[in-house]
Amino acid sequence: MNISVEYPSSLEARLTLSLTPDDYQPRVDKALKDLRKNIKMPGFRPGMVPAGLVLKNYGMSVLQEELSRVVNDQLMDYARAEGMDFFGQPLPVSGHNPFVQGLDFGLTYEFRYDLGLRPKVEIRSLDGKSFTKIQPVPGKTELDETIDQWRTRFFEGAYPEKAEPGDRVFLRLSATEAPASGDAARKTVVLVGLDEIVSPELRAALLGQGKGTTGSLTVGDLYGEDRAAAAKAFKVEEGEAPESNSTWTYEISNVFREGKADMNEAFFAKVFGETMNEEEFLKRTEDLIKARWDEESEQLLRYRMMEAFFGEHPMELPDAFLNRLLRSNDNKGDAGHQHDHNHNHDHDHNHDHDHNHDHDHDHDHDHQDPAQYEAFAKQLKKDLIIDVLLKQHDVRIEREAMLQEAEARLFQQFSSYGISPEQIPLRRYAEEYLSKEQNESSVYYSLKYRHAEEILRSQIQVAIEESDYPSFKVRLEEAFGSPSEA
Repeated sequence: MNISVEYPSSLEARLTLSLTPDDYQPRVDKALKDLRKNIKMPGFRPGMVPAGLVLKNYGMSVLQEELSRVVNDQLMDYARAEGMDFFGQPLPVSGHNPFVQGLDFGLTYEFRYDLGLRPKVEIRSLDGKSFTKIQPVPGKTELDETIDQWRTRFFEGAYPEKAEPGDRVFLRLSATEAPASGDAARKTVVLVGLDEIVSPELRAALLGQGKGTTGSLTVGDLYGEDRAAAAKAFKVEEGEAPESNSTWTYEISNVFREGKADMNEAFFAKVFGETMNEEEFLKRTEDLIKARWDEESEQLLRYRMMEAFFGEHPMELPDAFLNRLLRSNDNKGDAGHQHDHNHNHDHDHNHDHDHNHDHDHDHDHDHQDPAQYEAFAKQLKKDLIIDVLLKQHDVRIEREAMLQEAEARLFQQFSSYGISPEQIPLRRYAEEYLSKEQNESSVYYSLKYRHAEEILRSQIQVAIEESDYPSFKVRLEEAFGSPSEA
């Protein structure tokens, strides 16, 4: 066996493998022998199928399979021995793939493969560099809005016993027959204002009533012919909203009345859980808003810090190779896994998996979306830089840390549904969560970037610049986009 390598550029390698019959025939003979022991063919007892018949029927497929294995093993062994750090898998050079040119025994085969090499990254420290943290300060508008929300929330008369004009009622609806669309829920709860109900008869029937009151209605009684309003209330698409003439039974589950709590010590105690005067209340409110905004401010600072850090490390990639690699994985339906994660979590990029080298992808059809590739390349550069940074600081993403992160995510999710974590086997759910590749990748990258941010955050100098919130919000949107774009 002979292997040679050329370097068309500093980021590309081309391997040429020459295989003689001595390199592959013993493996082929053994594979055919093993196959003969187990194969079943009509008219022959197990293990007694003539060797010639096995060779005739299966010889070429076994030859191709064993050649693939020899090529794979030798490529990996050579790359490791030469210290090559490459992306993904080697790709066959167009026009030099014996698998599409015809096979036979006793021949010498030459294979050529391209490898995309990872660029060398030398980390440049941010030690001593100064960054500005924009700290928004609540003004009267923000204070008034927050307090107004609390006054509405803590209004003691919010849930009266009987409905009066201007109140809203929660109606628990049950369909008396299947909705005409077949898609709307047969049971649902809607919140409707008494003054907004289309039917005067239904408004009169609900006025002065409270919890437990039952009756019947049509969707048209509530919303008339307004399909959009009905769809919104039933939480379905407009085309799936129940027809206006569909009939439902209802039960009032609650009555809601808008109002505002008085600004007094009783209200202050409800908000913060302790007695205080108005001056103390306003100060605590301002501090609370500042603390909430500080998370956004820190997020913006870290974003600017990371972008500056990446900007210190311009990098070239083997673009032509990576485009081919992405197209190759598109053909296999695997385009979503091309960040070259390896998920070893110790940054020791093992290439010990059976690549099979896409032997049937010898045609180079250029259909890669340039914008898609640009986004991929940008993220890949960041990943490479962070990998080197973490390795430099001997940071490894351990399995236990990933489980804890998964538990934290699940805890938040369950809590939002009012489920106490004591009620569930959180560790078991975390294991199941990480068993899905997409979730494992998400957790891994969250931890990886968090560690990188912590390292760099400890290096920089930070100056505080106060700002009003509207101006700060503009800067957030410039960095992360508006909420509608997210």
